[in-house]
Amino acid sequence: MTGRFRDSRRRFLRLLILAGGGTLALSPRTRADDSDKMSKTQAEYQDSPKDIQMCATCTLFVAPHACKVVEGKISPDGWCKAYAMAD
Repeated sequence: MTGRFRDSRRRFLRLLILAGGGTLALSPRTRADDSDKMSKTQAEYQDSPKDIQMCATCTLFVAPHACKVVEGKISPDGWCKAYAMAD
């Protein structure tokens, strides 16, 4: 490869990466809204724990009453099939 072609390619790739990052940075959506989430029925959500598993110990729980993947108000004592135990 000639030096000139290599420099052009690097410049192009740099611009491509910057353009992609700029698009993400300008996006008005910074978090998932309820339309991107499962309904409580789809998640098989229940307001009570399942054995020792409960929303309060799930990595997807957002205190005080939300979830990253299930729409609506979530009880810290609830449970659903998306449960993922926090480390």
